[in-house]
Amino acid sequence: MTNKYNREFLLEYVESENKKNECNVSLDNMEKIVGLIEYFGIELYRPITRLLLSNWEEITERINNYTESDWMMADEIQKTTPTLDRFSIAMLIEVLEGEDTLNQAENAGRRLSEEELKAIRKHQDEQ
Repeated sequence: MTNKYNREFLLEYVESENKKNECNVSLDNMEKIVGLIEYFGIELYRPITRLLLSNWEEITERINNYTESDWMMADEIQKTTPTLDRFSIAMLIEVLEGEDTLNQAENAGRRLSEEELKAIRKHQDEQ
């Protein structure tokens, strides 16, 4: 779990990326992004922030149209992952399992930076 200092840093970073890229994600939703970063590990804060902010509107629209059967998977996952709320879990499902958003499809060929690759490898080694 990250400490208060890390949480403040993460929120400041998410806020700056949100503003810089004109994503218009609310403070409450930026807090959800910080919670997801904390869940996955602070070393992945940059790619997670960029992925979620740039796709927030489209993925939120999908989640807002969930049926009760769509929510069943999120509810099951939440039983074993109580640190994340239902919406955050649905966001993860959409990012990891859902169809690519228009933004993801446009960036399909983009390579990760060396820094991002190192952070992912480090996270995998720690698992």
